[in-house]
Amino acid sequence: MNRILKLLATERKFLCLSLIIKISLVGAFTALINLCSYLDIHISNSDEQQMSFFSPIEIKRAFANHGKEVSLGLNSATFSPLTSALGNQVKVGVNYTTTNSTLVGNSINAVMKVYAPNTTAIKSTSFPNGFTANRSGMEEIKTTIRGNSTQNVIAVVQFTDLSKTLPISNPIQVDLNLTRGSEQASSLEEEPAYEIAALPP
Repeated sequence: MNRILKLLATERKFLCLSLIIKISLVGAFTALINLCSYLDIHISNSDEQQMSFFSPIEIKRAFANHGKEVSLGLNSATFSPLTSALGNQVKVGVNYTTTNSTLVGNSINAVMKVYAPNTTAIKSTSFPNGFTANRSGMEEIKTTIRGNSTQNVIAVVQFTDLSKTLPISNPIQVDLNLTRGSEQASSLEEEPAYEIAALPP
């Protein structure tokens, strides 16, 4: 009988700990601790330390620098006609510094989106296989615009994870005029949450 009671207590403790880990709201966390106390389940200090890793404060700390793992700055930008084919090429070079050391030596990607002056998206491009992140460096991304006679475009470059689903840098916006290159460049303060390499609202 004692063995069965111990087994049930262990199962209740496991269930309670699982629920606490899965819930990240402070109120719910406190409620579950109280539930464990009500069920007379004693949680050791080591268990509490493990659970604190999943608390909202720790989760917030873990993701505090999300989107800022890499810092971008403009190196060069041009919008010019191709000499060997029809079309106009947008080419943007960015200097980068990797602020999150865990990315160094791993593959990441970059997305460049090109917009018309009325903010209509014209083209999007990235590296087919990504590239290896160094502590710092320069990457150049380019694309060709065909069948569009616009003389002015806006290019936005942003680094992402390899799959191009998570932004890991600030976006860089560059206003370009055909053949004359960059007219204005600015680093956007906030990354738009709804889309990578998007224009600000």
